[in-house]
Amino acid sequence: MKNTKISAWDYLWYALYSFAGLGLEIVLISIIEPIFFGKISEYNTIQSIIHWILTILCWAIMMIVLVKSSEKKLDFRVWNHEKITTKGIVISLILIVACIALNAYDWGSLKIVGEFQKKELIEFIFQYIYYMFEIGLVFLIVVFGQKFVESLLKKKSMIPFGGIVLGCTWGLIHILTQGSIITGLGVIAFSLMYGIIYIALNRNTKYSYLAMVIAFII
Repeated sequence: MKNTKISAWDYLWYALYSFAGLGLEIVLISIIEPIFFGKISEYNTIQSIIHWILTILCWAIMMIVLVKSSEKKLDFRVWNHEKITTKGIVISLILIVACIALNAYDWGSLKIVGEFQKKELIEFIFQYIYYMFEIGLVFLIVVFGQKFVESLLKKKSMIPFGGIVLGCTWGLIHILTQGSIITGLGVIAFSLMYGIIYIALNRNTKYSYLAMVIAFII
């Protein structure tokens, strides 16, 4: 039987659970992996790949649990196959290009080129698989964050509230962990654009996620 006492705040909790899922990597780096590998800055290729695999497994489990749990406990399906519009595609492409341009400015080249030049091929492959799972949790923060505010408002909104929630979590944590306000503001800008992409693509799960991945990895 479905839970009839669903609160808008439940969706915020799920957004925060998704954000906490990203934090599982910190647990691996600070508690578990040092027992076997030492400092992450000193990892060799094999150790880096093991780290990425462990992180991917943690993130994959977290995503599966959250998606299934939200469907069972909140009667909310993350999977959405709504038809996308030409206008939405154009807006998304513009934002994807903007994200790629910001990455290129930060890297001094396309991010994907910079990553490839700095890593061995096997490292590059696992790094990018890792990115795809990272964006999976980022996507869930946007989805649950958007649903949270819309549940409070009791209507759908074209304001990217999911991107705002993402910026307040994923964005702000970059300021704390990297000690750079500029980096944090950049991630917040990305967060808002991801939120707009989600709305522009009519909350379509497949295309919204794919757009976010492209914007992030290139």
